Amino acid sequence: MKTVSVILASYNGGKYIEEQLDSIFAQTYPIHELLVGDDGSTDNTMAILNNYAYKYKNIKIISPDDKHHGVNYNFKRLMDMASGDYIAISDQDDIWFPQKIEVMMEEIGNHTLAYSNAIPFSGVISGFKDQTFECDSSIQENQIEDIMFNNIISGHRMLVKKEFIKEIHEWNFDVYYDWWLAISAAYRNSIVYIPYPLVLWRRHNDSMTLLHHRRQKKIFKLFKFIKRRYLYFQSLLKLFESLGIENRKQLIIYKLTHKFASKSLCINLYGCFYYCIKIKSEISYTNFIKPLKMWSK
Repeated sequence: MKTVSVILASYNGGKYIEEQLDSIFAQTYPIHELLVGDDGSTDNTMAILNNYAYKYKNIKIISPDDKHHGVNYNFKRLMDMASGDYIAISDQDDIWFPQKIEVMMEEIGNHTLAYSNAIPFSGVISGFKDQTFECDSSIQENQIEDIMFNNIISGHRMLVKKEFIKEIHEWNFDVYYDWWLAISAAYRNSIVYIPYPLVLWRRHNDSMTLLHHRRQKKIFKLFKFIKRRYLYFQSLLKLFESLGIENRKQLIIYKLTHKFASKSLCINLYGCFYYCIKIKSEISYTNFIKPLKMWSK
């Protein structure tokens, strides 16, 4: 049986982390290990983790050092330390369905990355194990052309082959770890979408995602926009070179990336329109204005 390591990055998650831990240890597929990397919590998170480590012997707590490294560093070090054949990524405040790992292991096949649907919620939810949720009939965008422009696959929905992570020698820590994983797997055309909700995705004021959005400025900063896009596409070039250019599709993507790795304002704005018109087939707030704010924050 293939082994699965679960990695969880924690930071001041005492309010919700017990629910997540309970859902992990209620999985119908055996958990090889749970690696928890704390990033210097100042609440009762470490006390909770130590209690669970006493109860479950397959928990490994990576103690924090004196620095606050952030979510990207935290998850990357956990990925490097994981010893399972596959890695499932966990947030500290969600709730997993009991069959999450079992279903994902059945569906991933020869792909390097699988991801499921998720149900956002806030507050308290009860009886979800007895509820029936519909299959997602929408067509997911798993192609590299879409993913390289927009982070659409969040880590809490992912299952990734450990061997593939070892092949990713280039990492840009200014890009969210889950986006980087998705880009890498999409470049290999090796992503499978599971259209069933396997995670209850908790949304609250202290979640890392909402904190990130609140920190974004509402104004467009021209120089940051150009600099961030230039550095991003430069890092993609290095990533694709390290993964290899083995077919015509990858060569096209490499050339497209090289085109947008520019300090020219015109080319960068063209890149935004390219994403809207050539890939998404519409100009909208979500496809144009929102990315402009993201790149200029």
